[in-house]
Amino acid sequence: MLRQAQHDVLFWFLFFLASLPALAQESPVLRGRVLDADTHQPIPNAQVGLADNRLGTSTNLEGRFALRVPAAYQGSTLEVALLGYRKFSRPLPPLPGPELLIELTSSPASLGTVSVTASAEGIIRTALARVPLNYPVRPTQLTGFYRESDDEAASGRYDYLAEGQLLVYKPGYQRPRAVGYVQVRESRRVDLRPDSTASQVLPGINWLAGALVPQRFDFVQQRPEFIDPKHFKEYQYRFSPQTSYQGRAVYVITFGPRLGSKRADFAGEIYIDERSYAFLGAAWHRTPAGIRRENLLVFEASERAYRTDYQRYAGRYYLKSIWYNTVGKSLAGQVRHHLAEFVTTAIDTAGLVPPTYPERSQYADIFLKTPVLYDSAFWQRYTTLLPNAALLDQARQRQAATLLRARPTPPAAANVPAGSRQAARRKWSLLSHLRYSYTGGLLPVRLPAADLRATLAPAGSALRADVQAATTPQSLTYQYAFGVQLDLTPTLAAYATTRHALRQLRGDGWEAGFTFAPNLNPLGRPLRGRVGAAYLRQSVGRELGTVPNPDAGLRLAGQALPGDQLTLSLQNVTDALLPKLGLGLELSRRWEAVADLGYVLPLRTRGQLLVEEEKGFFSLNQHAADLSLPATEAQILVNGQPAARGPWQPGRLLLSMGVLWRLGP
Repeated sequence: MLRQAQHDVLFWFLFFLASLPALAQESPVLRGRVLDADTHQPIPNAQVGLADNRLGTSTNLEGRFALRVPAAYQGSTLEVALLGYRKFSRPLPPLPGPELLIELTSSPASLGTVSVTASAEGIIRTALARVPLNYPVRPTQLTGFYRESDDEAASGRYDYLAEGQLLVYKPGYQRPRAVGYVQVRESRRVDLRPDSTASQVLPGINWLAGALVPQRFDFVQQRPEFIDPKHFKEYQYRFSPQTSYQGRAVYVITFGPRLGSKRADFAGEIYIDERSYAFLGAAWHRTPAGIRRENLLVFEASERAYRTDYQRYAGRYYLKSIWYNTVGKSLAGQVRHHLAEFVTTAIDTAGLVPPTYPERSQYADIFLKTPVLYDSAFWQRYTTLLPNAALLDQARQRQAATLLRARPTPPAAANVPAGSRQAARRKWSLLSHLRYSYTGGLLPVRLPAADLRATLAPAGSALRADVQAATTPQSLTYQYAFGVQLDLTPTLAAYATTRHALRQLRGDGWEAGFTFAPNLNPLGRPLRGRVGAAYLRQSVGRELGTVPNPDAGLRLAGQALPGDQLTLSLQNVTDALLPKLGLGLELSRRWEAVADLGYVLPLRTRGQLLVEEEKGFFSLNQHAADLSLPATEAQILVNGQPAARGPWQPGRLLLSMGVLWRLGP
């Protein structure tokens, strides 16, 4: 056995010596890995070449490559290139050696002259870089047809159907996510819900921002995350076998969340023209995880799908159509189907003026409730311009035509006598000019440290009260207010509010006056300068204590006080003029944020002893009496000295911030 083992060892040793020349003649291997310099993610399909690409390979899905380099090429230059990146070039390092780490830097502008095998991500980068060349850089106005509807998925029964003509103002595409505007020019609607259902909040779903569909889902301009380079690391991009789209040769790139990604919300396909690298369209949907992250509070969606197409006009690509589809359960538990579609019918690139703010659709607007008046002749000029195959959902288009022919005029525009219509407009006008205010702020006061004492002994009563308290220095107190405002004109309003002071000093008051608020930003979101004048009455007082009331027939200042417990407070009541300056920013058609700074000009201040009943938490009929000071029934001592009011007085500046809420639309 030992002799046989020695023989085997000798055999393999001689075989190794014989193979050394062959091993010495085998070419060394160049190994490397190619990463994106920004995201540090692997780059597949990058071309790796030597000696003007006479010898080369490409990277795998992990961005790695391996290339045997014969001796004749070991002094040449290594080049790595990929569409969408700046070419990497450097002398070949000595071989063999460690794995090279190569980072490619994005350089979309110069890629037209580089002929290399492209990655799907690289093509998207190129298409993004060429957006200013393929899409309008000047503002554009689109005229388009919009329709939305809601139906019960099981039966197909419509809840409503609404359609309209929109003017869509789009800024240049060279500025991603630039703000555009939409104006509803005309609309009509058919609401088929029973009145009892339509008037309830929970069973019905009122879809917001319908008219903004041409802005929200224009993916080239809005740059959703699946074409946003900041999110490329969250997605996996692949080529589809499809090579044409609407008769054009295209790259079809499918995308979806990368394995392990917890932030990617979408999956779908992108269509990019092979010659111009223009986005011709995309079809995408939210993944189940993306739907959960959307957090729709009143609707449990099972499907959220989108499709956007572009058309070529005068050398540029413009929005052609948008299709938006949602399926899910409402709070009523029924599976509902919501569909919205937009089709461009005209393109205008000259002499554009964006719509003024009052004309613009807001996100909170509900297209079903658009107040634009109905004109039956209007549609003869616009809807007939739609080609037969303009809308993607042809079955729904036919159903819509049937429904709207059956009820061509919405209930609000039915044949109502002229006098009744005018009365309805007057009533509606009053509601639209009425607003509520909710504000809070700071009320300066000058309050020193003091000992307070009050005695109360009404003539002919068994009540004898003696209470005392101490104050600590204070310079500010909090106040909040509720009020109502009537807009008399677009810039002039009358208002009245009730005020309530908090902290150590408490009290109530009211304010009434006028506000003049011109719009300082007529072409954009209204920013109003506010100038006003008001009459203010504010009480500020300190609670002194609670005493039992032995007199069930007690009357003070003409007010009966039969309660078992009485609380005494010393308060100062100030009447003043209040000029004000401020600003108001419109948040939506119903909400406006306001801030005002007033200057208190006191006219007079008087002292009162406030006596209130204490009847328990659930009492709804508590009585109170204001006893003007000085009074024979009461004596007030401040630091041991007789006084007719408290030792505090209001400051001059009054700051308040809050919101105005419009009752009508």
